Amino acid sequence: MMIFSVGLLVLSYFTASAVSGFPPSHLTQAEFVGQDVVLSCSLVEEGGGFGSMGASSGHFSRTPATLVLKDLPVSADTSPETLTPYIPPANPDPDNIIIEAKVTSPEIPEADLLLHADCEEQEVACEISRYYPRGLEVDAGVAYFIGSVVLEGGGLSLTLVLRTLPPIGEGDESAAAPLMQSKLELPLTPSGTLLSEVAFVVFSRSQSLTTPLGGDTLLDCGFKQQEPFPTHAMWLEWRLQHRGSGSKVLEMKAVEPEEQPIVLVERNGSSVDLALAVEEGNVSLTVRKVTVPDEGTYICTVGAGFYQAQQVMQLQVIQPPQVSLSVDKLIFKDGLPRRVSCHCERYYPLDVEVEWLYLPPSKTEPISLTQNASLTSHRQFSDKTLSLTSHVTLHPAALPAGTIITCLVSHRSLDTPVTLSLTVLAPETEERSYWMIVGMLAATLLSFYFLLK
Repeated sequence: MMIFSVGLLVLSYFTASAVSGFPPSHLTQAEFVGQDVVLSCSLVEEGGGFGSMGASSGHFSRTPATLVLKDLPVSADTSPETLTPYIPPANPDPDNIIIEAKVTSPEIPEADLLLHADCEEQEVACEISRYYPRGLEVDAGVAYFIGSVVLEGGGLSLTLVLRTLPPIGEGDESAAAPLMQSKLELPLTPSGTLLSEVAFVVFSRSQSLTTPLGGDTLLDCGFKQQEPFPTHAMWLEWRLQHRGSGSKVLEMKAVEPEEQPIVLVERNGSSVDLALAVEEGNVSLTVRKVTVPDEGTYICTVGAGFYQAQQVMQLQVIQPPQVSLSVDKLIFKDGLPRRVSCHCERYYPLDVEVEWLYLPPSKTEPISLTQNASLTSHRQFSDKTLSLTSHVTLHPAALPAGTIITCLVSHRSLDTPVTLSLTVLAPETEERSYWMIVGMLAATLLSFYFLLK
């Protein structure tokens, strides 16, 4: 099963603009505002040939390009003061690559995120490559491109299949020959742009997730297409890549017409809602009782009709440490040093940090003891969680009675560090406590003696 991968190599800022447009059929004119988003992109050519999907030399060339997503359906409450119309260059240049893509059908989900990214100081990565639909004989003068648009920071990610359209006026024998784009050898509009439409889109609204060990998680993935297609023409594959190895998680196979697709589950506890997949294009993956081996890069590849595209997302498993101290109070006997241990158990991933502090009775700010501490090596349990212990040797001369000793543990699963403390007690306190216990025990025995006499 072939998977077409689109890399993200160029980061760029974009500006947003507005033009008039017609609303999709399910929106009223009051609910819809047609707007353009202009993205600075790169056109990527592989060393094995322009858009080659087979083996390549690994060499890529990149040419600056502009992608204009036209008539994005966004809510009407967007402030018009922040928008200006997209205006093509006054002097068309056949060397410029400007692709105008109509996207009112299929609609792009969460389009408002793209429109407001500049105000939110977010970056957008955009890349375009030539695309060849599988099993489709492409008409002369028609070309396909695949575009990757990613809102950095874990937001919206889109993979768009673009199909070129003939320039307005093409076919008119009295019209002059259209301007040709010098690199792509495709006809341009009089303003020097390449017209296209979005035929297929695969999207995700969450590029990175974290989930606790043993919990459930939902990996978001969906698709939309311009033309309806029969159910038997759709297929889906979820794969997991981790540390150089890959495995299939779930597959939805196309079947004969009039039959529902077959779902094959490779990872127990994973599922896709078949009804949502067929009726709404929602192919999100649910993974139940997540384990450490479930961590990694998930690839959602969707095929519909002649098109296929994918989304990539990261799943990070986290488990907070269980922290304990070897003692709850500290008494120096005979003036000898004491070793205290701070145990961190059953955490994931590896990066736990342990800091030791002490606060003498006469001070208001704690002082670090970490330089005197030592760490054991990590110990791994059968569920891949980890444990380690930090030891610190404490000397009575530096730690008078009343000093508070604190172990502070930091880990990416924790919003704030875990802190456990103990107090240094004077030796006579222990002796007084000993005789108090002996006295209470003697009184209890005498009471029983007189009761039984």
